Amino acid sequence: MKILSMLTALVAFGLIGCSEKKMETIPVGEMKEYKDPGMGWSINYPATWPVVNAEVGHARFYNASGVDSKFRVPNEPGTSGVEISVDVAKTVDAAAEIRKNIAEMKSGGFQVEPEENVTVNGMPATKVKYGANYGKNSIIYGHHVYVTKDSLVYDLGFAGFGQMYGSYIQVMDAALNSFKAAKPKEKGADETLPSESFSTFNGKTVSFDYPDNFNSTNPGRGSYEEVAEFRGVRLDCSIRYDVSPAKGLTLEKAFEQKKGLIRGGSSGKATVGGQAAMTLTGAVTKDVQRKMYFVVRDDKIMRFTTDWFRPQSAQYGAAYDKVIASVKFK
Repeated sequence: MKILSMLTALVAFGLIGCSEKKMETIPVGEMKEYKDPGMGWSINYPATWPVVNAEVGHARFYNASGVDSKFRVPNEPGTSGVEISVDVAKTVDAAAEIRKNIAEMKSGGFQVEPEENVTVNGMPATKVKYGANYGKNSIIYGHHVYVTKDSLVYDLGFAGFGQMYGSYIQVMDAALNSFKAAKPKEKGADETLPSESFSTFNGKTVSFDYPDNFNSTNPGRGSYEEVAEFRGVRLDCSIRYDVSPAKGLTLEKAFEQKKGLIRGGSSGKATVGGQAAMTLTGAVTKDVQRKMYFVVRDDKIMRFTTDWFRPQSAQYGAAYDKVIASVKFK
């Protein structure tokens, strides 16, 4: 990343002191995928980081709560930290869009280094490093990577206060290398249906694949030991996984207690992740069907719940069969 050259330049600009004790490099830990709910691009970020102001075409990730406030008003007291950001713009002239963004940084008083031509997962990109001095303890270092793809410019931003920028550079690199641009939309395709391409969820007790146009709802864990949920473009279509104590119950006994969850539901048998499972299928509403898979393993009830739009049962059924087939327990 050639951080040294940038820091040397910023010393010359008077933006960094020579007496600061060097911070240790933060290693890359568990990462989590964020997928844009409308456009479909994705990027990984540290699993414990708060996601702030996420909406179609924009997202912000911070290493701690409250850091977003410090980035909004850098010269005010607050919690210093690091930021990863994504902003997407549609344009007929990507080069002009990038020049405009760089010009805005310069006019805002940023110290900007020369542009570098780079690639991100095979896509052409432009990298620009910068520094900004907002006063004592309010110096920001960062870089933007502008990725161009299918008439879109993705502005991937990485920034940190003081030495935090250099300390988190491995985390920033991991996020950048995980970035995937949105796939072009097929003319006439029903965009509400499950995608034919899949992403992978890696949890504490399980991993499984899910259509990559389904988005994590970041559900609260509540009384469950683990919970994950992915919702489709149609909000009544979803995939959920949760874990609760079995308290010594066998699969059959656990299923007997749970089968009232779907009134009038039909029961069946299956195999999930190499484990014997029991299923419960029935209607949730007039238009929505549900199928639940129950597995008892390590004295835990592991449940998968799939919901789908009844008129499109064949399409959702095919996608959900792939989800269940991909399950691997840990």
